[in-house]
Amino acid sequence: MAWLILASFLFYGWWNPIYLWLLALSIGVNYGLGGALQRWQGLVKKALLICGIAFNIGLLAYFKYGNFFVESIAVLNDVSFNFSHIVLPLAISFYTFQQITYLVDTSKGLTDSHGFLEYCLFVSFFPQLIAGPIVHHQEMLGQFKQLGAPQETSRNLGIGLSILVIGLFKKVVIADSFGLFATPIFTMADSGVALYTLESLAGTFSYAMQLYFDFSGYSDMAIGLACLFGLKLPVNFYSPYRAQNISDFWRMWHATLSRFLRDYVYAPLGGFLCSPRRQRFNLFMTMFAGGVWHGAGWTFFLYGVFHGVYVVLHQIWRIRVSGPLGLVGKGWYKALAQLFTFLVVVFTLVLFRAETVTAAADVYQGLMNADYWGFSPHYLQVLHATNFFAIADMVGLAGQAVILVFGSLVLAIMGCWFLPSTWQLFQPFDIALDKPPIGRAAVLSFSWQPGKVWALFIALLFTASCLNLTQVSEFLYFQF
Repeated sequence: MAWLILASFLFYGWWNPIYLWLLALSIGVNYGLGGALQRWQGLVKKALLICGIAFNIGLLAYFKYGNFFVESIAVLNDVSFNFSHIVLPLAISFYTFQQITYLVDTSKGLTDSHGFLEYCLFVSFFPQLIAGPIVHHQEMLGQFKQLGAPQETSRNLGIGLSILVIGLFKKVVIADSFGLFATPIFTMADSGVALYTLESLAGTFSYAMQLYFDFSGYSDMAIGLACLFGLKLPVNFYSPYRAQNISDFWRMWHATLSRFLRDYVYAPLGGFLCSPRRQRFNLFMTMFAGGVWHGAGWTFFLYGVFHGVYVVLHQIWRIRVSGPLGLVGKGWYKALAQLFTFLVVVFTLVLFRAETVTAAADVYQGLMNADYWGFSPHYLQVLHATNFFAIADMVGLAGQAVILVFGSLVLAIMGCWFLPSTWQLFQPFDIALDKPPIGRAAVLSFSWQPGKVWALFIALLFTASCLNLTQVSEFLYFQF
């Protein structure tokens, strides 16, 4: 356990050692408050809990939203402030939520007995520290106590390395390749360059694929790394582009964040145990909080507003239309609902990616600019400078940029819709903590098996991944 804690702190400090003090401070304060909450009762306990939540939210607000608040006040009052830009520490959004969960549950007497080392590893465990899943103390503390027990080492290594390689391939081969198509479009929008319909579509859908495979890859790598140590993490990604409504989507995308929002935001607001109007307000505020959690900026504010509205509209639709008419069980309705949900999510992600509201508006405007059905010379120039098009040039396809980009997008979308997810591939081997009935069965169903065929396949994925490790490429969720 001490070795894993040291490894986790070294892993975190590799980014910037200065912020190790913040992680250590957060761990120490919250562990101390947890002990105090176990000893005190009544008003003192309530005051300690309020102080603990305020401490965690205060740290998050300062580091994540400080720049946004100061800049917004300056713009609204037409003044300028001379202040140092606040750097967002890695993982602060994730370990803050984990520790709020710990404090709230400790105040209710729901925390199992544990020592400082178990708690320290619960917060800092490196596979999930940077971008989740947001683990629950009841899921991890007991496992950490069993670290010294005999392990099925060969099984853990075989399964863990396979999942790790699959996640790495998703990130450095698939996600980063779509990033080459998406980034120029949003850069052009930030610069005020007029966009055309096809390139706006290419940028919008390419970012949707980049984010999907980037986060899916990280989630796989986290589970694979944990498996190497004989530990299990909760599944955080359930092929969300197969969702058939927006509520379904949020149960499948970043599932542990949705769990936190349900249990520690939606339920305290009153949940569904109130009037229909209040239920809709609770839903809206929960989804708004989820959107704003992702970042500080007016784009994330609008992203949260839109998803809050979507969830409320879906509830009204389900109660008044699809439920009474019995549409939910019909195959044609499921297919249309999945396509509609996918398109709503993809086009809203423009706000998620754009640096400013103006840039997002330019991308949306470009979607309707049908003056020219092709890629602009500027976009083509950027594309032809990528390794993807260098390879295409070797086989004489570099001149077919539109076909290459949209052909790649179609293949990726088909993969999202029809192929099994990683947790479905390994589901027979009990790789994760939970097996909830979330997600959709894959059209093409098969599973990983130890043997030569899968070993060769994993080796090919690893080779392709290594060939693409030519530059630093951060996970997109690092910035949240």
